[in-house]
Amino acid sequence: MMGKLIWHEWGRLLALASGSYMVWASFWAFFYRKFFWDMIGGTLGPAGIIPGNNTKPLVDIVVNIPLLQIFTLLFSLFALMLEWPLPMIKGTGLHRSFLARVVVYFLAGFVGIMVYQTVDCAIYFVITSMVYLRAHMLGEIMRDTRSRNGEA
Repeated sequence: MMGKLIWHEWGRLLALASGSYMVWASFWAFFYRKFFWDMIGGTLGPAGIIPGNNTKPLVDIVVNIPLLQIFTLLFSLFALMLEWPLPMIKGTGLHRSFLARVVVYFLAGFVGIMVYQTVDCAIYFVITSMVYLRAHMLGEIMRDTRSRNGEA
């Protein structure tokens, strides 16, 4: 017989993978700036798709000012900080809260879906937020790692 799935442990692995992936993708997004949804209302030009006027504000905060890249980098670093906590954060209410993780990871996915390089990891972050929401709905609690290893 197989064991029971511990949802928040699976969510932790997903968050670590998508957080590290988004850090890497954010750095690439600083150098190769592209708005992912530029095909909506865009026209085909000699250098590829030219975004339409309806997406100009989003193109401005992705291409001209890399604001969304900065936010994706900050969200991914915050996700890694939650999953690999510093000693001062470990055991605090923020570290043990599943709902805080659901909100942070959903926001990371929402912001990351706008930048071309971070679309995949943004989808992984949305999946991670759903996994943590399921863990919260099942009533799972996050225990301290020392108590799981049998140490005092």
